[in-house]
Amino acid sequence: MSAVHGIADPSPPAAIRLLPDPGTGQLVDRSEPDLLRYLSASRLKCWQTCRRQFYFRYVARLVVPTAPALFIGRQIHEVLCRWNWAKWKEEPLIREQLRDFLFQQWEEETAAEPFPIPWKQPGDEIIARDQAWAMLETYFDQCPVSPEEKPEGVEVEVECSLGDGIPPLYGIIDLVRPGGRIVDYKSAARSPGEEMAAHQHATQLAVYGLIYRGTTGTQETGFELHHLIKTKVPKVIISTYGPMSAAMESELFFLIDDYLEGIAREAWVPSPGQHCAWCDHLALCRKRSGM
Repeated sequence: MSAVHGIADPSPPAAIRLLPDPGTGQLVDRSEPDLLRYLSASRLKCWQTCRRQFYFRYVARLVVPTAPALFIGRQIHEVLCRWNWAKWKEEPLIREQLRDFLFQQWEEETAAEPFPIPWKQPGDEIIARDQAWAMLETYFDQCPVSPEEKPEGVEVEVECSLGDGIPPLYGIIDLVRPGGRIVDYKSAARSPGEEMAAHQHATQLAVYGLIYRGTTGTQETGFELHHLIKTKVPKVIISTYGPMSAAMESELFFLIDDYLEGIAREAWVPSPGQHCAWCDHLALCRKRSGM
């Protein structure tokens, strides 16, 4: 049994289930630093972005202050998880309960951070918290999922085998709608273009498609990206896509090959670009490069 926010997990649906660590019957310890123990969308995406960023994050395991935008996104995600979890248990929550949960979760997570959240000005934290709730209320009002629809899976950890010599692929899918439609939540400061959103998140969607197929033995019916947009008047953008294509699957396996070969060679070369502007390790990277 696992637990979500202190609520006992009464066994995930049969189609989406936790898989034990082969040979031990125990779930894999995600805190271990072994880069070849398992693969995940976050590791592969970081590898795609910059090998040196990957080194700082997963090899040196440097701890840095959590960016305000990331912290806000995490709190929104936790509320949506609680909301869907209650629907799965057929014990729906009213908005006052969800708001109270957000405020309590916000306070507890702030206290648990290893470094203070770097808010720009005094009072920004309260503004951000209230804005997060406004984004959630907008989503609840405009959500395309019927309140009566029971999820097939909610925030369930899954693994699938990729064959001999390849680490297992691990992921956590935000929501699986009936029929195998995979939903992922995003929070952003501006509206994404549908084509660009698909391009930016192609690796993540391919990972989810592969672990869904490997775990259930069936093909997903498609993907949905639910964007909660942090504008003055919050917006919700829903982007829908078909199942993972053969080309996406092939590119994912080429990426996995590159990852495994690069780890073996310790190829921590930087990839300078626009993304460096919001990298937590920019100063250290420049110093290492003798800049």
